[in-house]
Amino acid sequence: MIRVAIILFLLITPVNAKCKYYAYADVENNQLVNKKETYTCEEKDNIFVQFVTDEKYHRAFTMVFMALLENL
Repeated sequence: MIRVAIILFLLITPVNAKCKYYAYADVENNQLVNKKETYTCEEKDNIFVQFVTDEKYHRAFTMVFMALLENL
């Protein structure tokens, strides 16, 4: 039961994303033409991707990797 709760908690965690919306259009004869909309969001990577790719974790990742190889 606890495993199911932990898995659901990890899957349902809220996303902290910084989103920006831009809209551009030309006006001709009081009508919008060439309307272009852009919606971009920047999300942080999950903890596993940060652990593998972020430079502040490179020593910890190396130690974990070496420990896993040693125990194989």
